[in-house]
Amino acid sequence: MRTGPGLVIVMVFVLAAGGCVRRDGRNSDCRWPGETSNHPVSARHLSADAEFAEDLAIRYADDHFGPRSPNPSEKYGAERDRCMERLFEEIGKEHGVPVGQVSGSLGRNRAYIDMAEVLPFALLYGLAAIVGARMIWRRYAPAEDGWAPGITMALFVSLALAAGGTMLGEQWNWFVEGHRIGNNHMSYRADRLFWAKHQFELFAAALMIFWLAAIHAARRVRLEHFNGR
Repeated sequence: MRTGPGLVIVMVFVLAAGGCVRRDGRNSDCRWPGETSNHPVSARHLSADAEFAEDLAIRYADDHFGPRSPNPSEKYGAERDRCMERLFEEIGKEHGVPVGQVSGSLGRNRAYIDMAEVLPFALLYGLAAIVGARMIWRRYAPAEDGWAPGITMALFVSLALAAGGTMLGEQWNWFVEGHRIGNNHMSYRADRLFWAKHQFELFAAALMIFWLAAIHAARRVRLEHFNGR
């Protein structure tokens, strides 16, 4: 099976797109660094600013009130939220928008980010499904063993691969998002990830992908058998 350079290019592109996030000005002092250039106050830009402020608040709380900080405190969550509100106010003043608009943009406009993070794993899973399906039908060739053994094995493998793929995909999404924002402490942000919100749908999609690959592989094996006669 040849994947060609196109797959590699697509994966590099989507990973790079998912990595486009502000990195300058990071600090753990609950300080909004401002911006060095004037950007239009678009919904996407406002969401990015809110996300950056959230990360600064989490860094601040981690360093000053977290379990590994010099002075661990039960006020961790309250101090994080207080810092975030203060940063949201500064963003609102900087862009001339209400603070409610800033806080309301947090976690929104993520469609392109979610696609960039999920698509590489989906491509890898699709390749695994194709390889697995072809191995099954070559091992249990319908012309020799009939359809029942191959279908039974495909059913078992599809469930196992879909379940494993769903769990691995969640870890992948967690890892890639942490790399994108430059902070391994996801905190409650993990609940916003695409994989966390759509586990059942992704499991169903994984099953469908495998069975589409299995049907295609079965047709190819059957065609090869008839052509070889």
